[in-house]
Formats: sequence, C-alpha cells, structure tokens
Amino acid sequence: MLLSLCSLLLAPTRLLLALCRLVARLGVTVAAVAAGVAYGLWGLGVLLRRGPRETFRWRVRDRPPPGLADGTFGEHRYLRLKDSGLQLHYVTRGPTTAPLMLLLHGFPQNWFCWRHLLREFGTKYRVAALDLRGYGASEKPPGKENYRLEILLEDIRQVIEVLGTPGGRAEVTSSGGTASPKCILVGHDWGGLLAWEFAARHPAAVEKLVIMDAPHRSVVAGFSVCHPSQLIRSSYVFLFQLPWLPELLLSLADFELVKTILTGPWTRIQNPLRQLTEQEVDAYLYGLSQPGGLTPPINYYRNLFWCWWDAIEVLRFG
Repeated sequence: MLLSLCSLLLAPTRLLLALCRLVARLGVTVAAVAAGVAYGLWGLGVLLRRGPRETFRWRVRDRPPPGLADGTFGEHRYLRLKDSGLQLHYVTRGPTTAPLMLLLHGFPQNWFCWRHLLREFGTKYRVAALDLRGYGASEKPPGKENYRLEILLEDIRQVIEVLGTPGGRAEVTSSGGTASPKCILVGHDWGGLLAWEFAARHPAAVEKLVIMDAPHRSVVAGFSVCHPSQLIRSSYVFLFQLPWLPELLLSLADFELVKTILTGPWTRIQNPLRQLTEQEVDAYLYGLSQPGGLTPPINYYRNLFWCWWDAIEVLRFG
C-alpha cells in the first residue's frame, strides 16, 4: 500500500523527467541536423573550390613526425588493462618511485601535446602522458559503445592502479591496511571532462586535480542557455552526433577541417599566445590519417549526451 502511494506521488515527477528527456533528445537531433547541413555546405564549397580529385584525396602518413615515436621526450611504454585486455600506450619520464602525474589529452590530440610538461616535471614526478583509448598508439576497439563515459573512467582507474605506486603494488599504511594508489590528475579538453568525472567518482585516487579548457558539465547547459553564441562555437559537437558524415567532412582535402580547427582564426583569437606548430599538427594528423583513425575520437562525442540521459533514467526508475 505504502509503495503504491509513493509510486503515485512520484508519477508527476517521473512524467516530467520523461518529458525533459524527450525534449533533450529532440533538441540534440535538430541541432545535429542543422550542424550537418551547415558543415555540408562548407564541404560543398571545398568541392567547388578544389575540384573532386583534390577534395576526396587524403593521404596516410607513413612515418611519424620527429619526436612522436623516437623517445625524444620520454620512454614509450604499453599497459594492458586487466579487465578489458585493452592495450594503452603512454610516454613516461621521471623516477619510478616519484608521485605519479597522469596527463589526459583532448580532441584531436594525443600524448604529444604534453611533451613540454614531460620535460618540465619529469625531474620531480613520474609523469605519464597517456594516449586515451582510440587515440595515437593505443588500441582502438570498434563500436560506439566502447567509448561510453563509464568505460573511459574505468580505463583511467586501472591505469592509476598500476602506475600509481612503484611496481603496480598498493602501499601498506601504518594501520596495516592498503592505501589506494593516487596521482596528480591533469586533463585538457576531453581529458579535462574525464578528469572532472573521475575525481568526483574516485576522490581517493586523486591527490590534486588540474583542469584546462574543460568546464564541469553541470555548468555547461546553464552557460549555453545564457550565452547562445556558445552553441554556435560548439556546433561541431552536434555534427559529431551524426553517423559517417563527420568522418567524411573531416577527411576532405587531406583533413582541411581538422587543420582549421587546430590552427584557424578562431583558435588564434581564443589563445593568441599559444599557436600550434607544424610539428604538432603533423603529430595529430599522423594518427587520424591511419585507417580507422577518425571514428574512435568522434565516438567520444557520440556518447557525450548519454551521461545526462542516463542520469535522468536513474531518477525515473532508480
């Protein structure tokens, strides 16, 4: 009787949450279609300007650019995750007994964006710049479902579990228990989003948290409502919700759109003191140009809105 009464009282709330979820899905769908049309017109402009032969040409970079794979900035290593068996690549520098500083990159980067920090902090910390799953030299499992938030966070947890203490073994505390492996977690862009979420869910594993260019997701929606221009700046996020079209557009004219994202005028306006070098652009395009190299990074975005919708489902049925 009591359960029936509670269920009846909660019915309006559940109905409202279901309506919110429906409206959110509809809004994302409309925005994705609009972004697809806008970027499709851009692609048409490239076709008219360059011609079919040059527009649909992209080359696989056969050799990595200098510094990406030669050990200039640190030692290249691989780590196989215990649960999934996935192999992740990372570059490390510094004493193995020093505290771990784990660096998480964004889109469309890889470990190479942290090369200067490897040298700067490698004397004091055990710095590890990770290639997230689907990026760089890390393995790239197929399927959008392999890039959902909880899977990405589990990757980070297992990396810290192995690298957070010497030899991958948990330290023994003075009380006789085992201390959880910890790290200084640094994230940029998508790496920052993952760092926010990981620190919230596994606070015992994070000694310090450093976030760059990644607002917490709880404030993004409210900020976008108050600043509609942000939706235009983030239009690529909605484009990436579509199947196959983002991969096609990004690869046109040998990744012209990617180069524009990395070095275009809007990037220079946002950060005039930080200009990407040709070496950096080549380092990122090297991985993206490999067969199957574009879809995994885009799959991160294709799962971006699920974390909000899943939260609503928990409220409705949890």
